[in-house]
Amino acid sequence: MGSVLRFGWLAAVIAIGSAVLPAQVLHGQTTLPDGVAMQPFVMKGTMDAEQDLPTTPRTGKLVIGLAGDSTVCYNTGYAAGFRSHFDTRVQILNLSHGGRTTATFRSDGRWTQMMAYKPDYVLIQFGHNDEGVMSLDVYAANLARFVDEARATGVIPILVTPVSRRYWQDDGKIHSDLIPSANAMKKVAADKGCLLMDLHERAIELYLSVGKQVTDTWSPSKPNPALARAANPATMPQTVLDKTHFNAEGNRQMGKVVAEELAKVVPALAEYVH
Repeated sequence: MGSVLRFGWLAAVIAIGSAVLPAQVLHGQTTLPDGVAMQPFVMKGTMDAEQDLPTTPRTGKLVIGLAGDSTVCYNTGYAAGFRSHFDTRVQILNLSHGGRTTATFRSDGRWTQMMAYKPDYVLIQFGHNDEGVMSLDVYAANLARFVDEARATGVIPILVTPVSRRYWQDDGKIHSDLIPSANAMKKVAADKGCLLMDLHERAIELYLSVGKQVTDTWSPSKPNPALARAANPATMPQTVLDKTHFNAEGNRQMGKVVAEELAKVVPALAEYVH
């Protein structure tokens, strides 16, 4: 049919648990020539409450689960953009949550919920919050346990190295602080023979290809953390760019990369990515 339903900016309401949270539909739903509809681009909720319900009914031919921290969420990460590159034959179940680590994603029951849902694939991305609270050995062991348990449940695990922050330096390059975590995850994938998406490297390649001026437009603003320590706060900027999370445009751009990379890692999914 090839038609596009244009809704513009809409206000919607997404019920999550007992809370009712606002949502934004950033564009309408596209229908492909074969009549299959695309998933819409939707940023919903807040960093602390924007996941899909673990009781969401199955509607897709295939289900892809997302297990991660705020950088994998719909509103502060890349999940809205990622989802919008799949047609409706694929269902996304995103249980990612702000602040989560390989330990707390398990301890708060999210991993159990994910395994109970039994998606066809689960993308596992952690590292932003793990550094500083656990050793790399513990981080690696937690990842390996995820892999083992997913396989035992009949779910195909895909380890995803943590998306790089946009830390530009004077030499015009990205100096990532997530390299140790990314390398530890690569080793787990090699040891386990597990599928791996090196999103850390793909993200840096994207940033370098478009430059700092562009990637700065992908960053939301946040209160300046230096204000609390400043002798004269009035002379300092009240906000700074958040170079870890994504605004709507960053969400779109990184989500596209993740969808395209997944089609390379799992060629069987390529027909669902557009």
